[in-house]
Amino acid sequence: MRIEPAALARAIGTLDAVDMDQGLVPSVLQLATMTKHLLGVDGAGLMLVDAEGALRWAAASDQQAEQLEQAQEELAQGPCTDAFWQRAPVPVRDVTGEGAQQIAAALLGASFRVALSVPVELAGGPIGTLDAYARSERAWNESEVSALQACAGVVANLLGHAVAAYTQGRLARQLQVALEHRVVIEQAKGALMEREGVDAGIAF
Repeated sequence: MRIEPAALARAIGTLDAVDMDQGLVPSVLQLATMTKHLLGVDGAGLMLVDAEGALRWAAASDQQAEQLEQAQEELAQGPCTDAFWQRAPVPVRDVTGEGAQQIAAALLGASFRVALSVPVELAGGPIGTLDAYARSERAWNESEVSALQACAGVVANLLGHAVAAYTQGRLARQLQVALEHRVVIEQAKGALMEREGVDAGIAF
């Protein structure tokens, strides 16, 4: 399926309009579903790396895609793992003719024959993969690979904003606590200066 630049631009505009007020998990699920429709595939998923460097299932457009993402997590192999470590798109055009037997079985078990995974990169490095799955044989073309990479960029942007919001929220709370404690300290300092007749430095 050829994806025209105008169609991609419209879809990316829609992806950028995801409502973060509903929370991160629903927003990521919404992005996975939009990606599925944009590429005209049968499933889409997102995997993210954990603290130990292992890819973990994070979101999927439907149950079959979730099943396949979980299988790749458990096996620690497949197009997701390859795309993450190679930092490059990994297309599987027909699982019956390529790929490891366990991954082929997982794909077929989830009713898929083809897959395309691209890395999701943030702050100069991969943090996961965005993945597309289809039930019939498919020769992924350049426009489809570019479209999935563009979607991965939007996902990275969303996650980056979420991390920034969390960090800013935590820093704001820390700042609030510091300010509240400063007020108490200033009041105590003033009382000591008045009662003991000392200067501000000694009272502090």
